[in-house]
Parts: sequence; C-alpha cells; structure tokens
Amino acid sequence: MIILAVETSCDDTGIALLKKDKGKVETIASVVSSQNEVHEKWGGVYPSEAKREHQKNLIPALTGVLKKSNFLEEGETPEHPEIENILWRETTLLSNLKDFLKKYRVKKIDAIAVTVGPGLDPCLWVGVNFARAFSLCLDLPIVPVNHIKAHISFFLFSDKNVAFPVVTLIASGGHTELVLMKDINSYQVLGRTRDDAAGECFDKSARVLGLGYPGGPKIAAEAAKFSISNSQFSIKLPRPMKYSDDYDFSFSGLKTAVLYDYRSRDKETQQNKEYIALMAKEVEESVTDVLIFKLEKAVKEHNAKTVIIGGGVTANKTLQEKAKEMTLKFEGVELLTPSVNLATDNAEMIGATAFMSKERKNYKEVEAKPNLKISDN
Repeated sequence: MIILAVETSCDDTGIALLKKDKGKVETIASVVSSQNEVHEKWGGVYPSEAKREHQKNLIPALTGVLKKSNFLEEGETPEHPEIENILWRETTLLSNLKDFLKKYRVKKIDAIAVTVGPGLDPCLWVGVNFARAFSLCLDLPIVPVNHIKAHISFFLFSDKNVAFPVVTLIASGGHTELVLMKDINSYQVLGRTRDDAAGECFDKSARVLGLGYPGGPKIAAEAAKFSISNSQFSIKLPRPMKYSDDYDFSFSGLKTAVLYDYRSRDKETQQNKEYIALMAKEVEESVTDVLIFKLEKAVKEHNAKTVIIGGGVTANKTLQEKAKEMTLKFEGVELLTPSVNLATDNAEMIGATAFMSKERKNYKEVEAKPNLKISDN
C-alpha cells in the first residue's frame, strides 16, 4: 500500500510518499519546506504569512517527492471541475495545481493522508483543501490524521515490538502532553499544559534574549556555550508545577520570570554573552527538569514498559539525556526517541499514522479541526 502524506499544521510544509509492505512502513521520499526565515522577523509564527507560504510550497514539494520516487510521468491529468470551488480561497495554490495537472500524470497511489488538526486554522485548511482537490483529480480516498498522534508514530519505522503500557511525552511549540497508551489505538491524556507549551516557552524566552526564531535550537545552542564554573551572574528560575499533584504543566510563568530578570539588568548585562548563555542554560534546565520529573512519575504510577518522547522539543539533547537517565532507573523499560528529521513536523509521521487508520473519506467529509484532541477520533 502506498500513501501520499500532507502536513501543514503550522509553519513547515511537508509532503511524503510512503509504503507499507509486510507490516513495515518505509519512506520512499520526503520533503519539508521550512518557513523559519519568513517568521524570524516576528519572533514566532504569523498565521497569515504561514498560509501564504504553504500555498507557494505545496506543489514544488509534491513535484520534488514524486520525481525523486519516480512516480511522475509526462502527460496531462484531467482537471476535476470541483477544484475551483475547493480552492477559491487559495488562489496561488489553485494556479500551481492547475499547472501541475497539465504537465504530469501520477503513478499508482492508494490514498492521500492529511493533517486535519490540531494546529493553526489557516494553515490546516491549506493542506486539507489541497488534499481534497488532489484526491478528486486522482480519484483517491483521504485519510484524516491527528497531528498529536502522529508525533508518536515514528516507532512504526523501526522493527521494534513496542511493549505496553506506554507513557508518551509530546513536547512541541504548540503541545505539551503526557499520554498513556494501553494498546496501539488507546490514548489517555494524563496531563497537558495549562497555558504555554514547552516550545512556546523556548520561543518567547529566546525572543526576550534577542536570540531569534525558532527559540528551541537557539536556546540549546546558547546553553551549550555556558561552561564557566565561577560565573559573575546568578540566576535561578522556577520549576513551575513540578510538585503538583497532577500531571499538568505550566510554562507561562517561567517565560515571565525570564522577562523580569532580563528587565532588572542594566543594558550592558543584557548584552553580556555570559549572562545570555547562563539564562539560556537555566531556561533549558527548568523546562527539561519539569518534563522529566512528571514523565518519571507517570512511568512509575502506571507501570510503563515503554517510554516514547516525540515533538520538536524532544530533539533537545539535554532532554534526551535526562530521559535516558530516568529510564535506566526502571528495569526492563525501553526509551524510544525520534530521529531529528522525525522529531519536528513532517509528512512522514502523518503517512505512518494513516497506515494505522481504517478511515477512508471522500473530499466532502474532510475538514480542518484546529482544536482536535489526541483522544478524539
């Protein structure tokens, strides 16, 4: 079975072609078009800009993936008249799709998978409407995919037999959740952030320190520079909700603590490389301390056999190291972490998740769901 996957939930445009053979999922080809440079001036994702970029990037990404995998032939694909109505708001995408259909025919694909939520509403609709229009032209069913579930699905690319129960930490720019899985299709949310996600905290802290966007890699890079044993500065940030009786998180106050400390310093200190590196290190330590403490608590209380961490924040090396150390405390518990290319938003994880789904819908039944929860069907 071969699936074409589409991801546009935030600021990365992803297209991937995947196949499943004898129970194993493999990526035939994948492209991710980043918008980091576009959003850097804003210090975060600007939804209307992201929507415009998705419109421009989808067809080039599609063409690149299908050419790389030898799934394109010269020739014309009949244009379904309904695509005009579907893409009337995405005029750039409509024009690009029409040009594509005049030039190419696509070899045999079985379905199109697309992220329907959660995510930014304008961005999700670009991907959903593209999938709807393209599915009509190729006469294919659509598999709607939950983006949060997809962050867990990277283990499908391995030969590992995952032992249940599984405790999963999903940490990204938009989501921070602890999820218990008792089987492959069971998702129980143990806790989630009450305000800012871990990735948002990194982004906003980086903005305060003048490090730019995206914040996670910038904070990690600065934190790695701090190696001075006798620092002239002293910073101790809070560990929000670390010892609360639940599994919830809260990172808004941490970002505020960074802002207050920064504003309390004179201009010379604010620009001091040692101060910036120390603050970045303390932000990283605070976020990862809280995440790992609650992850360990969940593993212990639910007798987990496997720990999975997924989402862009889990590419952080400090978080990965702490997760490894924590897992070693429990005999027989295995830690699964995504490769760098599968940690951040991508279409490969969307396609992998689609192979687990029995849903096959027509274009009229698919819509964007920006507030979709992992427990929703």
